[in-house]
Amino acid sequence: MGDILEWRGDAYQVLACCGVFILLSWVLTKLLGLTWKRGLRVGDPHKGHRWFMTEILDKPTYCNFCERPLVRGGYCENCGISVHEECIDGATKRFACKVLVLSKRNYMNHQWVRGNLPLCSTCSVCGFHCGTEPRLCDLRCIWCQDKTHDQCLRSKSNVCDFGKYKTMILPPHCISLTVEHWRSKKRFVVREVSTPPIKNWSPLLVFANRKSGDNEGERLLMAFKNLLNPVQVVDLHEVPPESALEFCKLLPNVRTRILVCGGDGSVGWVLGALDKVKLKLPPYIGILPLGTGNDLARVLGWGSGYTGEEDVNEVLTSVMMANVTPLDRWKITIESNRRYFDVRRRKKVFWMNNYFSIGCDAKVVLNFHLHRESQPSLFTSRIINKAVYGLYGARDVLEQDCKDLHEVVELEMDGRKVDLPELEGIVFLNINSWCGGCELWVEGDEEHPLPPSINDGILEVAGLYSALHIARLQVNMADPLRLGQARSIKLTLKDTRSLPVQVDGEPWEEGPCVITITRHNQALMLAKGQKQEQIL
Repeated sequence: MGDILEWRGDAYQVLACCGVFILLSWVLTKLLGLTWKRGLRVGDPHKGHRWFMTEILDKPTYCNFCERPLVRGGYCENCGISVHEECIDGATKRFACKVLVLSKRNYMNHQWVRGNLPLCSTCSVCGFHCGTEPRLCDLRCIWCQDKTHDQCLRSKSNVCDFGKYKTMILPPHCISLTVEHWRSKKRFVVREVSTPPIKNWSPLLVFANRKSGDNEGERLLMAFKNLLNPVQVVDLHEVPPESALEFCKLLPNVRTRILVCGGDGSVGWVLGALDKVKLKLPPYIGILPLGTGNDLARVLGWGSGYTGEEDVNEVLTSVMMANVTPLDRWKITIESNRRYFDVRRRKKVFWMNNYFSIGCDAKVVLNFHLHRESQPSLFTSRIINKAVYGLYGARDVLEQDCKDLHEVVELEMDGRKVDLPELEGIVFLNINSWCGGCELWVEGDEEHPLPPSINDGILEVAGLYSALHIARLQVNMADPLRLGQARSIKLTLKDTRSLPVQVDGEPWEEGPCVITITRHNQALMLAKGQKQEQIL
């Protein structure tokens, strides 16, 4: 007993010292003005071209500096000019990069780049094909994407209207930046944004992690910077979504749009950040799915995963044409039944967009997650990921780690206790896509008449007999066990052992506890090619 009291005393002293240190640090930074301001961070607008070195190009390309054919070299991720490696210095001095910020002006002139036009380009003046000769010829505006022959240029107006994406582009003359200093470092943050005279203007922010997918994240960041203002394209590897969403506060009366390039985890990260920022007009959220799974993207019509075959122009067009549909979001509260030194552990809170599950499917996801963390270099493609999932599923068929789950959990739905049959897993569905596109609740029946919906405030609850049952469900060789529909869930884990659980593909093990699931709020999502839902 004396040892325990001595340990507690030392712990309290350490906590007190940490608290004093944090308080002093906060006071000093306030007095010295060294705190970083929250806001959308951007690159240095005076830096010029941002070169990306590439070993191979996917179409015939010519150097913008020496005009000779180009196989490998540098590619500016903002303006799109291509040069040989030895021509980079000369091109940097000769060609201006895409202007991020343009002060003291209320309009934008065309910014032309010569040659390397997309295939099947058409002149905006005469209507004939351009950029077809085997040399560096004809012009493209890097803002409105207009193409024109050299001889047709004189017939073009000098003022750029930003083309067909003008309702999504943030004009450079509408932005002002501020510089923040921290010791010897500085960064640029968007300080003010004015609304341009463009009808139905709703600027788009693109969120992507350059580490996502098989380098797809990095390629998408460059592609969107070419079509939009690079200020609008955010690398989540460098800028957290909470900081980027501060941009929306600069436009309190304008509804912005956000395109999240990533998986369900990235979408959940952004939606969680929206809860913290608390905007007057929440943005509309679209998805460009990367990686595997992507159940939410499937339900909203964005597909199972971006493969690079769809042109980024088509993606932006889909975002412009998408409909708005609310998405229920759920709060999961976990209160442990275990006590440490007669003190109950604090509650844990998670947010669910897709589904929550316990048992055999969460076990497979947990094994996959641990394997990927220990050997990340092995998981470089969707095919490998699916193969590893299959191997762990087959192993669980033999081991049956979650056998007799029905004996160690107690389920209540809307305050009514449910008698469970022999099960190895339970899934609580907000969307009708689970485990990479499997539909567990296709439509209502006599016992459960309500069809599944992502915005009705109701969860569908299904049971899983085993890992083999999961495999059969994925190939439509078995039917799910429907346990019911409910607006609130209470799940009690009575066993002393830890059981695998997952929220939207994020797994862990949980010991004896009480889990409650209640509706949290709604997010406004963009659905591709679907009938518009009523916004609640």
